[in-house]
Amino acid sequence: MSLPRTIILCFALALFSNSVQAQQREKVRVALGSVSVNSAMFPIAQQVGIYAKYNIDMEPIYFGGGMNSIAALTSNAVQFLAAGATATVGAHVGGLDIVILAVQTNRIEYSVFGAPDIKTVQDLKGKVVTGTRPGASADSALRLYLRKHNLEPDKDVIFISVADSQHGRYNALTRGTVSATVFSPPFSNIARQAGYRELADLRKVDIEYAGNSIAAMGSFIKSRPQVVENFLKGYIESLHFFRTQRERTIAGIGKFMKLNDRARAEEAYDYYSELLPVIPYSTPPGFRGVLQNLAPRQPKAANANPEEFYDNSFLKKIDDSGFTKQFAARK
Repeated sequence: MSLPRTIILCFALALFSNSVQAQQREKVRVALGSVSVNSAMFPIAQQVGIYAKYNIDMEPIYFGGGMNSIAALTSNAVQFLAAGATATVGAHVGGLDIVILAVQTNRIEYSVFGAPDIKTVQDLKGKVVTGTRPGASADSALRLYLRKHNLEPDKDVIFISVADSQHGRYNALTRGTVSATVFSPPFSNIARQAGYRELADLRKVDIEYAGNSIAAMGSFIKSRPQVVENFLKGYIESLHFFRTQRERTIAGIGKFMKLNDRARAEEAYDYYSELLPVIPYSTPPGFRGVLQNLAPRQPKAANANPEEFYDNSFLKKIDDSGFTKQFAARK
């Protein structure tokens, strides 16, 4: 066989091998509950090919709000949900067989901002505020903050819904439609520079609360355990990439959130990178906080067992295998 024919044959075999590998990858769609720094992790991971290493063809899709994303999950339009835990836990309390597999952080990732005339949280009594919509993570954060200061949401303080997540909340505050709301970077820095008063950084409040999480339907978890395990391996590596690849992640955040100002993307990165765990385990106290917040609207949540809402077994199996050791470095 001549050398050129050998080279051609090898090239053809390589193409065939790549084609077969691509065909073997499991197509997985992930519903994103918000356009945020947390959610940026998925398009960044898609761009750099992290999930492909684990035979997952991952496609993130923004659905706008936890309940919309949950509807996509129940219809099998998506296989995983990446959104705030509040709506997911609320759906489970309501009877939906939905299980949380990982929690990105157990701290509240918002700051409370008020209009310039709001000097303390008590000044919000009788005022109008927004956390986007009931069940949104921002809504839950604001309600927890008010209750911590003995103000009862929907009684002492009036809640309204707005569209477009942080953009909508910022517009409502700047127009004077509301007296307070919550922001995370980059909007927290934008609000601060615009002269709005930061009443509290909720990361520093003594409340453990399950935040952004990864969930799937119980039936899917039982029928496709290997896909679940592979997806979580990709997620663990994505968390590591976010923590350790600063420049590439900042570029990805700017692209996903359409930030023209690099400084805004840097601020957002620095805010979140310190919060991300090596292994995104769920914790009973984190879910207890979610259930306590849901109880006024869903009485069954008051006596529910926090451990029935999540499954750490996949993460534990991955951890016990030694897989996570390579991602232990935080920076």
